[in-house]
Parts: sequence; C-alpha cells; structure tokens
Amino acid sequence: MKQIILCVCLLLGVLCSCDKKPINGKLDGRWQLMTIEYNDGSIKECERIYCSIQLHLVELMDKGTTPLTLIGHFSSADGVMMGEFKYQDNMEATVTEEDLNRFGLNSSVTHFKVEKATGSKMILKSDYARLTYRKFKSRRNKKKSEAPVNGGASLFLFKTT
Repeated sequence: MKQIILCVCLLLGVLCSCDKKPINGKLDGRWQLMTIEYNDGSIKECERIYCSIQLHLVELMDKGTTPLTLIGHFSSADGVMMGEFKYQDNMEATVTEEDLNRFGLNSSVTHFKVEKATGSKMILKSDYARLTYRKFKSRRNKKKSEAPVNGGASLFLFKTT
C-alpha cells in the first residue's frame, strides 16, 4: 500500500512540474492591442493585433488584411524590453521599421515603462507611443457563466440536393 501511495505521489510530482511558471508576473499571457497613442497626440484604434508573452519570448501578430507575425526577445527586468525581432516565416530577413510600426514599435529594441498591469489590462509607455492592451480570451476559455444564452446550442443547416 505504501508503494502505491509513493508511486502516485511521484507521478503527481512529475505531472505538475512539467508546466513552465510565469516569470513576467501579470505581463505573461496573450494580449490584444486596443490603441496606440503616439507622442504627437494622435491615436490609432487597433483591430486584430495580438501580443503573446511567455518566458523570454514575445510574439506579435497582426491578423488583419495583411497578416504578419514577428518573434522577439522579451525581458521584464527593470521595465519592459522587446527587441531582436525576426519574421516567423523568414528568420534571416531584417524586420523593417514599417512592420514594427504596425505594433506601436519604432526600433528593433524598444524599452517600455509599465503604467498598468492587471489580470485584464496592460499599458506600456515608450518614448514613441503608449500601448493599451486587454487580456485576450478565446471563446473556448470563457467561463461557463459567460456561455451563450441558448446554452451553446448550435443550428446547423444542410443543403440537400
């Protein structure tokens, strides 16, 4: 009996230790960029632009009409640093400033001050712009209390010939 309990404890220990713990606190996760407020006072409303932060990596994704994904280095020690970006589909090419601008960045390495970081909102300020993010939750990650009124029932229409 003791051997079974020991085996179960070891198995649980192995299974629980496989997940990487967040090292960036409330900055880790998938975020949707809502606005870019440039230092000249202009504001850009963003659609379908996402930022995923985990460990020392950041993935910037524009899912709009001209999709683009950049992978870069992330550090949250002494503020926030994003940089050394590469194109996901061509790691050898140099990322252009125009492509960085889509995400509110103006140089290959950008330093930010964290103005706000909660479980639902993140605001980063650089010398170029202020970026406002909301925590992104996919439909399948929503709580049961957020389920559709009809209980999630779907209506399927089939065309018969």
